[in-house]
Amino acid sequence: MIHILAWLVFLLLLVSLVPKPPIVNPVLTILVPDLFFISFFYINFFFLVPKFFFPRKYLVFVVICISFLILTIAVPSSISESSLIRPGFPAGRDMQGFQPGPPPGFGSQGFQVPKDKMPPIRLAFLRPEFSYTIFVFIFILTLSTGIRILGQWQQSEKEKVKAELAFLKAQINPHFMFNTLNNIYSMAVSKAERTPEAIEMFSDMMRFVIYETTNDFVPLSKKIEYIDTYITLQKLRFPSTVKVNYQKTGDCDSLQIAPLILMPFIENAFKHGISTETESNIDIQIDIESNKLKLYVKNSINKLQDMENGISQLGIENTKKRLELMYPGDHTLNIIDSRNEYVVSLHLNLK
Repeated sequence: MIHILAWLVFLLLLVSLVPKPPIVNPVLTILVPDLFFISFFYINFFFLVPKFFFPRKYLVFVVICISFLILTIAVPSSISESSLIRPGFPAGRDMQGFQPGPPPGFGSQGFQVPKDKMPPIRLAFLRPEFSYTIFVFIFILTLSTGIRILGQWQQSEKEKVKAELAFLKAQINPHFMFNTLNNIYSMAVSKAERTPEAIEMFSDMMRFVIYETTNDFVPLSKKIEYIDTYITLQKLRFPSTVKVNYQKTGDCDSLQIAPLILMPFIENAFKHGISTETESNIDIQIDIESNKLKLYVKNSINKLQDMENGISQLGIENTKKRLELMYPGDHTLNIIDSRNEYVVSLHLNLK
């Protein structure tokens, strides 16, 4: 429908603006070139630009375009010439007193006119019907080529973003898997009674990571369940000196979120804020109101753990990149890394 409306407007503009010679059939003068213009638009868009322009075969591309321009001028001109409204010749008696004019370059008295006084000679392609054809042809060529290049660039950007997101996911998923396996291993070494339960929870987490994160967006309710399981799993491991305050409010049933957006900040709190010797505090708050999500994570910093894992910021950095790609202009992330506390505040506009 957009194409049809655009071409109708285009044709109406040409019919109303293009000067029409009085002795030429106006339908053939306007309609035939327009059919060539419309045909060339799609030939250039679907064939010439992908086949010759993108592979940088510019010479072939220019030659074909010039050939089509000549054809656009020649065919309508020949059709118009054959449809001229030729005036009838007068009878012989009516031609009495007819005086032929002087030949070109001579005045009315038969004297040659100086060259600087002669009227300028107009080139054939500068005739009104030809000049407008050339102008419109160049416009159609530029428009179709520009739209095709813009579409190709947008497609390339989408593929680039998709490839980068897939790469970032591939980096994040093993990061979670290895950390959680280490937690379960610690429970198994200490022969904790809830080790089987922890293995089952880990299985549920991996099921989410493998099957759900293949999509660009997942239900927020599934994501919250994943976080619940992760926090429960972590509580099984740590002693009573670790205080975890986890709260969530709001309805998330109809909302979608990009996978593995929230988890790195929560996982980071447990990784860097846990100490088995001193009291550790982790506060996690998730608030959902309408289509807005607020995540607040605060944890104390374990100096020994921070020194041992100071270079392991891959999950956080990748999540920042994913937020920029998936939620441009729809998120606010503030991170405060002080000497004793690490605070994350994330605001998201969800779909």
